[in-house]
Amino acid sequence: MKTLLDRSIYEDFTRTHLTRARSFIWIATANIKATGLLLGNTFVSFPDFMAIMVNRGINFRIIHAELPSGPFRERYERLDEKGGLSSGVEFLHCIRMHSKIFIVDGIAALVGSPNLTGAGIGAKSAHKRNFEIAFLFERDETRVFVEYFDQLWMGARCAACGLRDICPAPAS
Repeated sequence: MKTLLDRSIYEDFTRTHLTRARSFIWIATANIKATGLLLGNTFVSFPDFMAIMVNRGINFRIIHAELPSGPFRERYERLDEKGGLSSGVEFLHCIRMHSKIFIVDGIAALVGSPNLTGAGIGAKSAHKRNFEIAFLFERDETRVFVEYFDQLWMGARCAACGLRDICPAPAS
């Protein structure tokens, strides 16, 4: 396990693991924003990153508490006009989600305070970043997070949640 603070979350996880996914990216987050990332030598928004990765065969699962920001939704919808993006991206809206977990290929997991926002995992400058802490787990250390995410995704906690009657999209 490696402790990452503030900008090192972007440098030591987003740029070195997230942007190099080979199979899948699973994200649990409270908030989703358009979030800028450096991919190669070009800055792209997170929806653009998703489109590039889906075209490479990478699949996304995202569990989120709040609706994605307007700019995120607008860009995502524009990129998905023909359904190409949504063919590789699944969303689960869970109003109780407060965990922040980013799993890449089941071999790297970032767990901590950052949301899927520019101030969390994105390329924001030091003066615009949140104060964040995260822990990077690799290889066998990721198993517990993969299992936890999978249980949430499959709806294992929906029946006992207590908010099912107001939930916009129960998993089960």
